[in-house]
Amino acid sequence: MKTIYKVLYPLGYESHEVEDDFPVVLPFIEVKPLVGLKNDQSQFYNFSDKKWEEAVTQDYSKRLKLLETLAETVQKENEELKKAAKEQAIQTTDTQLAIAEVYEMLVPANKEAK
Repeated sequence: MKTIYKVLYPLGYESHEVEDDFPVVLPFIEVKPLVGLKNDQSQFYNFSDKKWEEAVTQDYSKRLKLLETLAETVQKENEELKKAAKEQAIQTTDTQLAIAEVYEMLVPANKEAK
């Protein structure tokens, strides 16, 4: 088992115990947060420098970079979801067409039997 950390915005983190082979993707990281702070949640993860920093040392450019990184990740995930939704719609349409064809084959057979 390993511990990963969900980066919360603007400050803090959540710890999660996962299997050793669990994939780590944003907003999760494996870098251990700072210890010994008055408030463990008064820190943020600097994605550019790949390290945790205490909030009192945070400046706006670092906060902006964090937001940009999170926004880029969300945009990429949205694109993947859009592609998956489009593929699902195509599959649904194909299935509906196949069902319609089967129905058309069966309906004339039922009319002739009467």
